[in-house]
Amino acid sequence: GVIDVGLEKGRVLLAYWGPAQSSGPKNMNDWWAMWDKVIQKYGENPNAYFEIFNEPHMYTKDELRDLYASWLERYPNVPRDHIILNGSGMAQNVPDIASDSRFDGCLFAVHEYTFWNMGITTEEGWKNALKAKVGPYADRTICTEWGGAMSPGTKDGVYYDYMDYNQLPTNYFMAYIRGIPEQLREWKMGSFYWPGLRDGDWYSMTKRVGEGANIKLEIVNQSGFERMKRSWTDTVEVKPVKQEPFGGIKDGVEIAGDPAFIPGKIEAEDYDLGGEGVAYHDNDPENQGGEYRHGGVDITTDNEGNYVVGWTEEGEWLKYTINVQESGDYYVQARVSSGLENSSFQLSIEDKAISEKIVIPKGSSWDNYQIIDFNTSPINEGQQVLTLKITGSFVNIDWLKFSTESSTTIFDITNSFSTTSQKYILFNYQGKRVAEFTMNNHSEIKVYLKQNNIKSGVFILRDKTGKSTQVIKHYQ
Repeated sequence: GVIDVGLEKGRVLLAYWGPAQSSGPKNMNDWWAMWDKVIQKYGENPNAYFEIFNEPHMYTKDELRDLYASWLERYPNVPRDHIILNGSGMAQNVPDIASDSRFDGCLFAVHEYTFWNMGITTEEGWKNALKAKVGPYADRTICTEWGGAMSPGTKDGVYYDYMDYNQLPTNYFMAYIRGIPEQLREWKMGSFYWPGLRDGDWYSMTKRVGEGANIKLEIVNQSGFERMKRSWTDTVEVKPVKQEPFGGIKDGVEIAGDPAFIPGKIEAEDYDLGGEGVAYHDNDPENQGGEYRHGGVDITTDNEGNYVVGWTEEGEWLKYTINVQESGDYYVQARVSSGLENSSFQLSIEDKAISEKIVIPKGSSWDNYQIIDFNTSPINEGQQVLTLKITGSFVNIDWLKFSTESSTTIFDITNSFSTTSQKYILFNYQGKRVAEFTMNNHSEIKVYLKQNNIKSGVFILRDKTGKSTQVIKHYQ
């Protein structure tokens, strides 16, 4: 049949594409029976590839992972580099699946369409949107669906005539059709334009003309066809994305520089070069503040004109190449703000946390910046990569300053400091009660001492149960 003819000519992707329903296939026994038949006939064909489930939006991440794992266990002889696993949702989140070691060696699928985010009106914005969906797995991912308007049509009450995609974009369709092929080309990623032919669909790349034996296909929009061909990368030499320290902007272009020295100061907006999924991860593709740098990291200015990273959301992260001059623990100050409770971040090096979760005290507004401080665990000497991860949304970050001496040191002499909320009493060395407060961790205590202008000195801190005692050496 058609499949056999296709396999004689080249590679063929066989995929399950079920009805749009909330619970998956109507009958899983039938679903497995279908795959049993397909694998029995084509499983050993070197030109056959298998996409297990197209747009599996009805499954949670864990449910989908388990379904894929069951498929791999059922068909262990199918080469893993011929198995394609859709990202979660509408194939929009590759890292959800690719980060599971059970799928090592498999390929992954991503989909991208304009109707998922019509607010993106730049080529760079669409490139960043695709990067966010793929993450660091571009070398194992195929874009199995992308496509846009080729014929005239109407969307949300707006009429679009034929568009010349060789021109600079004036709307989100043009930005998409120009941006997506460029990103596919940069990655040298295989892709499928959807649809190649579909009667009545204004996304269709071709149309049928003639009748009977004289039917032939014609290109609908030549400029759109040329942009699609731009994504074909069989003969394109593509250099892998390189993560490098940020060195500034010259003639409008971001350039590489030297690692940030520790001890020293790191400006939050000076994260590394490399782009989405390499040097940073941001949940949306646009720079919401529109300041300083290209890319998806949201940068704005404070009321003093300083660049700051804002609009942060839990799960986002930034990377900085650093050069640590001396091994040891470090004292860190950070200029931050938040108008909400529970905004926070955490620092790590090579995926190992070097700080606790740093909770930002709520200010009167996001313009109310304050300097907080905390200590790190030991950091090794030499060049390495520091990651700042947002663990509680909506903290604005101006800078981090690393030094070897702390203005406030806490010694837990009973080795029983609680990491949960406790009531504490602060005494000076003459035994006089200085303050009483409820705190969660050492960082919050240090912030309290600074914000309440506690004079320099040595203090005793006890919880109200009498089980925990700390000595505090504090310099205001």
